[in-house]
Amino acid sequence: MEENINIGKIDIDKFKEISTEIITDEVVLTSERLEHILERHKEDLDMYFNKIEEIIRKPDYILKDSKNINTAMVIKHIEDTNVNVIIRLAVANDSIHCKNSIMTLYRIRDKNLKKLMQKNETVFTKMNKSP
Repeated sequence: MEENINIGKIDIDKFKEISTEIITDEVVLTSERLEHILERHKEDLDMYFNKIEEIIRKPDYILKDSKNINTAMVIKHIEDTNVNVIIRLAVANDSIHCKNSIMTLYRIRDKNLKKLMQKNETVFTKMNKSP
């Protein structure tokens, strides 16, 4: 059985433009996704694991992933970089995801953040913040 790490909670209102059918505010990281992040973004995970809860609770930007349904890019500027936490939202009639689930996380430079914002709809921006 897959183990889940409870990460924290999202403010569902900030994600309403992605889906109005979100069934929970809880966010988890599954062991399978943890393994994925460790394989591909270990350094980022080591540096920002203790910041994930803050990132999802107080993001600077939330983008609607244009390639994946019910998926959000939750981005926060930390120190001299940005951390992007991809979350698959748990919505009604989704038999796989009963909680919002972190798919991956990684650092992105400002230049890449601007590109992401051009290609994906911004559904939330923190006040007084621009990339």
